[in-house]
Amino acid sequence: MKFKLLVLSFAFMAVVSCKKDNPEPDFFVNEDAATFSEIGMIDIGDVGAAEISAYDFQTKRMFVVNNGIVNKIDVLDFADPKNIKLISSISTLPYGGSVNSVAVSNGKMAAAIESTNKQANGKIVVFKTIDNSEIKAITVGALPDMVTFSPDGKFIISANEGEPSNDYLNDPQGTISIISVENDYAVTTLNFASFASQSTALKAKGFRIFGLGNDFAKDIEPEYVTVSEDSKTAWITLQENNGIAKVDLVSKTITDIFPLGFKDYNITDNEIDPSDKDAKISLAKWKVFGVYMPDGIAVYQSNGIPYLFTAN
Repeated sequence: MKFKLLVLSFAFMAVVSCKKDNPEPDFFVNEDAATFSEIGMIDIGDVGAAEISAYDFQTKRMFVVNNGIVNKIDVLDFADPKNIKLISSISTLPYGGSVNSVAVSNGKMAAAIESTNKQANGKIVVFKTIDNSEIKAITVGALPDMVTFSPDGKFIISANEGEPSNDYLNDPQGTISIISVENDYAVTTLNFASFASQSTALKAKGFRIFGLGNDFAKDIEPEYVTVSEDSKTAWITLQENNGIAKVDLVSKTITDIFPLGFKDYNITDNEIDPSDKDAKISLAKWKVFGVYMPDGIAVYQSNGIPYLFTAN
């Protein structure tokens, strides 16, 4: 099976309005899916290729995760989306094993690279987008799974999943690393041990602690990060735990854990079709509950209120 980077073109209509007391424009985009068409594609490898990508506006380059035959980051010339070209590749061999995530800000590309031993501490490595040269390699927690910059570019945040080994003999803590770009990439790595005393109350609201050792800090598994537009707050999905953590980036502390509870499929508007054996669509209420277990997350702020969107 080949994995390809696909570029789509689409036509859209944008409606712009300004309220009298708000000079900032509000945009409404009406996209017509019928106008979507493929305009470019590049084949970069087999299984493990083209999972995550990040675009740099300064160099017009696309940085793409490629854990196919070897672990690397492919650097693509994206100046003309109809004619994408492979420029070079950045090997992650000097830093560890698979690269799990990439992010770009202000001419810098950050990569989340796990150790060759997945339960050991991984690294966030920062490169210049202009020439792929290394700026800094920073040690973070075990299995950095997602990395992002704050909108102002002052912080790099890493969700370190801390997955256990298959035999559960080695189960590292799940952590969150905050890297201060302006302070020579100084790193603060936070764990969840201080919330262990709240375990009973959190589980009563649908939070999952599920490991063989039932160790609170080790069972937390951060997955994905989003940051507020003022760059002061981060939210991190705790996928296997069915929750979201809130982090104060200024004080570098985890302030809250929010359990997501359960979805009742026996109420109106939550109907499901749980069978794929009857060759028909038959939505109905069922006396079962679902667990959200969020993966990706994004934040949107309106009238001072942040709204979180999760892929469950």
